[in-house]
Amino acid sequence: MSLSGFWHAAAALSGRIDLSEAHRQSDKLSQLSDGALALCGVQTRHINRLRRTPKLNSGHNALTLEDKSYPRHLSVLPYAPPVLFYAGDLGRLSDPCVAVVGARRCTQRARDVSSDFARALASSGVSIVSGLAYGVDEAAHAAAPGRAVAVLGQGLGGKYTSRQHRLIQLILSSGGLILSEFLPGYPAAKHTFPQRNRVIAGLALGTVVVEATPRSGSLVTARHALDQGREVMAVPGHPLDTMSAGCNQLIADGAALVTSGQDILSHLNIATASHSRPITPSCVHQRAILKALRTGETIDHVTAMTGLDMPTILVAIDALELTGHVARLPGDRLRT
Repeated sequence: MSLSGFWHAAAALSGRIDLSEAHRQSDKLSQLSDGALALCGVQTRHINRLRRTPKLNSGHNALTLEDKSYPRHLSVLPYAPPVLFYAGDLGRLSDPCVAVVGARRCTQRARDVSSDFARALASSGVSIVSGLAYGVDEAAHAAAPGRAVAVLGQGLGGKYTSRQHRLIQLILSSGGLILSEFLPGYPAAKHTFPQRNRVIAGLALGTVVVEATPRSGSLVTARHALDQGREVMAVPGHPLDTMSAGCNQLIADGAALVTSGQDILSHLNIATASHSRPITPSCVHQRAILKALRTGETIDHVTAMTGLDMPTILVAIDALELTGHVARLPGDRLRT
């Protein structure tokens, strides 16, 4: 996709340039004069950059603040990302969105709670926003990849860990969405994750913190949600558990206490879908493996029944394990 020089520069300045007032003044803010931009609070040095930057030819799709498909909840905020690069189904942004965040080095309890929340929300037509990080984020995305909105702390097409790459492929193949405000290929850095967190909060009706220490980055997302006038919810933990200290403090400060997906739906007044359907994999290979496991439990049996090669089977099993559809047993055996 090609971006004009104006939007190329604006994307490079994301987090530092505030076009919210200009956006209120005009639906075609890229056509505003230098004087009009200055009156809207845009600095002269930024205006010069907006005018002098060449267009960007990118292989990635992008939404600008001018686009009708740009998420409304985010567009009204100060310092909203001028450009959102994306891969996947933009329809996820038309769903009610809830952010589920928490610690990277989380407990298994937190992973289980995140997965349960994500499945319950997804079955009621809610998209789950998170940051694709290890731990709580990963568990939430993997439990409902078809309803995932993963917001990256780096540019699309950059270097991913092997786990991130597998999860991204799972999300995209299931109908989810990957978003980034950073230029394609922009590397992850110390400043990019707090910057990303404001987008996670801004896309959602409310933010749920599943597990957090007192210094967790998830509390940054919660503060952004509060600053943006969005709801904050938290899962309580034992008073002496450091991993839950951040959540307990949020509750003490007025965050809603939640212990189930229904709690979240009720607190946000989101109606439960009356015709909820179980989430099933959309990948043909994954479905074939699940079918084979009805009559046997070994990888050899799966190979014989599906005719798939071993690398394909192992990748699909990884995805099924991430989403909780299968569990590995000793002796190369699998259980659904």
